[in-house]
Parts: sequence; structure tokens; C-alpha cells
Amino acid sequence: MIAHSRCVAKVFLRVLSWVLFVIAALAFWAGGRAISEFGHIDRILAEAFGLSIAGATGFLGYILKGSADDLSKDEDLSGE
Repeated sequence: MIAHSRCVAKVFLRVLSWVLFVIAALAFWAGGRAISEFGHIDRILAEAFGLSIAGATGFLGYILKGSADDLSKDEDLSGE
């Protein structure tokens, strides 16, 4: 039962990390323009917001991917 719940958690963390990576990519490519147009903010400030959102979501995705890798490493150690 514990192995099954770890497997589900590992898959969930990996999927969530890839979703965050996609959000980071979209924020990097189009975030500044969208923030500038919809928020009526200066373009340079909006680009800085877009880059900071991309960096933060990318970092969170990296942390979640590392957590999923740690779960799989623990699974491999306990299976021996």
C-alpha cells in the first residue's frame, strides 16, 4: 500500500512539475506582453514581472521534479 501511494505521489509530482515548466515557458515568451496589455502597466515593468513569474514557476517545477526523483530513489532503496 505504501509503495502504491508513493508511486501515485511520484506521478503527481512529475505531472505538476511539467505543468509548472509549461507555465514558466509561457510566462517567459508572452507574459510581459500580456501583463502590459491587460494590466495597463509599463512594458519594461511588465517584462520584469513576466520574467520573475517564469523564474519562480520554473524553480518550483524544479523543486517538485527533484522531490519526485527522491521518492523514486527511496523506492529503489526500499525494494532491495
